[in-house]
Amino acid sequence: MAIWSRQTPWRQGHVLTKESSVSLGLVSAENVDSTSVVVISHDCDLAQIAEAEPVVEVIVSQRIENLDGNCTHAKNPRRLHLPCTASGTPIGLDLRARAKATISKERLANHAPNAEVVINPKDKAVLQRWLAARYRRSAFPDEFEERLNRMGVGQRLVKILAPLGKYLIAVFFDIDGGVEKQRSGPDDQYVLQIYLLYSTEEDPTLALEVAEKAAVSIIAAFRDRCLDPANGWKGIELSGCEPVADEAMTYSQSTQLKQWNMDYLSLRGDTSAEPMLD
Repeated sequence: MAIWSRQTPWRQGHVLTKESSVSLGLVSAENVDSTSVVVISHDCDLAQIAEAEPVVEVIVSQRIENLDGNCTHAKNPRRLHLPCTASGTPIGLDLRARAKATISKERLANHAPNAEVVINPKDKAVLQRWLAARYRRSAFPDEFEERLNRMGVGQRLVKILAPLGKYLIAVFFDIDGGVEKQRSGPDDQYVLQIYLLYSTEEDPTLALEVAEKAAVSIIAAFRDRCLDPANGWKGIELSGCEPVADEAMTYSQSTQLKQWNMDYLSLRGDTSAEPMLD
């Protein structure tokens, strides 16, 4: 029987073979051809002896032919569509946060990673961001979300952005310049700036065009719902909506802004208004 050691071949992002997945009780023999089990434990934890870190975390994922852009680039904290290759052929994996499982290192020590299914380093970084986002995603003030929903802007945003997942990596909100303020009533409005982070990986010109059209639609939606021609902005004032290339956004900006997801949660944890569930 093999013993787990610091020289283990297992790394984060490695995939179990079909035989190992069935043998370890993670997948049934009937479903093994459509399933891939991905190791998500960090490399440092994998390198620890079993007495210090006794288990390895995995996610049981489904193989898919097509990626949904709304689930790529760690946009959705509950679900990730991740590209990889199987024997050199591109495929996709559908990972869901609720599908996590653990394996004891003592049992996994007798198995080797699947050399035929490979997640490249760039997509492994996306996997890491997605895993981290589960615990550090943005939460917006209850009052802001209540206004967003009550005024019908949240639903408009979902309708505008949902078809554009292939081109948009993330949507960032800057509320009141990042300063938290106590509202003194419905007339004490939030000032919102939106940034649409678009991908330059495949067709940056087209992605910019898509982001610009989305920005125009978003501005129109806010003006329609939140701007009274006679009395000005009510509830939320949109100061601007700006497309930004993924290569142009600085690290400082990405940490100061709050990412808005279509399945966003309020500080009170109310999920009744979530428009997108896994």
